[in-house]
Amino acid sequence: MKKFIPIILFALVIMLQAEPVKFTEADKEINYNLFAGDWEKSDSLIDIHLQKNPENPKYYFMKAYNYFYARYFSNTAADRATTLRLVRYYTWKGIAAGEEIEQTTEVKFYMGCLYAYLGRMNIMSQEYWEGYWNATKSENYLEEALEEYPGLVDAYLNLGAAEYFADVRVTGFQGFLAWIGGMSGDREMGLKYFKDVSQNGTLFKDEATYILGLAYNFQENDPVTAYEYWTTLNEAYPLNNFFITQKERSFFSKLIDENGIDILVDEYDSLQTKYHINDANNLNNLGYNLMNQGRMDDALIAFKVNLKLYPNVANCYDSIAECYMNREENEQAIKYYNLAYEKIDSDTTATEDFKEFLRDGIEERLVELKSRIDS
Repeated sequence: MKKFIPIILFALVIMLQAEPVKFTEADKEINYNLFAGDWEKSDSLIDIHLQKNPENPKYYFMKAYNYFYARYFSNTAADRATTLRLVRYYTWKGIAAGEEIEQTTEVKFYMGCLYAYLGRMNIMSQEYWEGYWNATKSENYLEEALEEYPGLVDAYLNLGAAEYFADVRVTGFQGFLAWIGGMSGDREMGLKYFKDVSQNGTLFKDEATYILGLAYNFQENDPVTAYEYWTTLNEAYPLNNFFITQKERSFFSKLIDENGIDILVDEYDSLQTKYHINDANNLNNLGYNLMNQGRMDDALIAFKVNLKLYPNVANCYDSIAECYMNREENEQAIKYYNLAYEKIDSDTTATEDFKEFLRDGIEERLVELKSRIDS
């Protein structure tokens, strides 16, 4: 019997150390409510656990996570500026709490997640250097957590974001800053990480599926695969209007791929009712997807139809102007940028932040276009 005692003790140690990061049923409930669109209930549950564990960075992260996605999944969530402020506040609170306690694998995991979200807020605020620096800190924490617990699949979510978006979204001087910060990016590796988490993750399983839906819709120009991911989320969360809308949009993009762009013209009168084209974003996104594929003629048709459907939306004029600019039809681009500028003040669909964003972008492009013509 004595010879078995060391074996038993060793087995007990392995069992105790097998899962240094555990996701509780409460964590899963919080996440479910958020993705179901009930962010207020999710927030209340987080508050209960935060009051019990004010020193734990985990629940500060979950507050930041909840506020970040509430803006997409609920009509009652805060606006963009407030969201940025709240997410920053809770990420810093969590980081401060995490620095004061023992650096266990779990603490390192949540510190990595906190720095990842802080980096996102920096990028959204155009604080690029700070964003890349915080993303690097996130990677360091998450890689340490994975060294200690290789089975921590969820750690790959934010590692995937750093790899994928540094490759597909960061260019020019921003790309140089990202490279200096150690973020060269790897598109395929990022997609692999997202897929691993979507298939085998726990806490971030749904977020990974969500990111894959966006990635295949807008970056990979693959509406068929995007539709599969949005369908998965729609089936899991049938009351989440965001997933319903994304599923419909990717279905429509898939339909265009299968039937050709002429369906927009042939079925113009029934687009809004038959295909749920209920705002200007549907065809606008389609147009950009087509431009990204180099299908400029098809993109122009999509933008023209969209402008006909939504003649009072400034962004429709801005988008068709960009299409003309990419086609090097500079006079037409100038014409539509000027029209877009004129429409901004009266556009009731745009927020003040977005109006300011449009103004700044149009002014920059008009300068560029006039210099093209003058030269």
